[in-house]
Amino acid sequence: MLTAIATHFISRAERRIGVSLDYVRQIARTDFSLLSRYNRIFGFLDPNRHVPASAYHTARLRGALAADCGTCVEAEINLARAGGLDEQLISAILRADFQILPPELIPVVRLADAVTSRREDDADARSAVTGTYGDAGLIELSFAMNGAALLPGIKRAMGHATACDLSVMRRLSASH
Repeated sequence: MLTAIATHFISRAERRIGVSLDYVRQIARTDFSLLSRYNRIFGFLDPNRHVPASAYHTARLRGALAADCGTCVEAEINLARAGGLDEQLISAILRADFQILPPELIPVVRLADAVTSRREDDADARSAVTGTYGDAGLIELSFAMNGAALLPGIKRAMGHATACDLSVMRRLSASH
């Protein structure tokens, strides 16, 4: 019974984010308590209360890109659209186009890339993020970027990750 209810909610989430959550279905079929633990990760990521949607989705998009999972990036794009980001901004975030990005998002991109892609510190970017969004904003963006990078790792370990390749990225860019 619990698995049937979980499957219903998984289907709703798939419609919301526009990608398959087959790995979550596998978790639900395997052990409901594991699904419950997995769902706590989403509580870690959401809700966004301390930064504008543009900063939050910038951190999540860059974190998903760093994790190299095409369907995760696609899901983050869909969530950014649902969060009100326009196509030009999403495209600039994906390309890390500092010519187009609003100045307040550049440090978010720099920090997210340093932390999730290169596994290093960027004290200047962190200072700029804190200056713009405060300590609570920094923490929330830290959750967003690292959480978005964590989910693809779970998928990859379970054999469900779709690595980004040029065709996936071209398709995603073409939809902007």
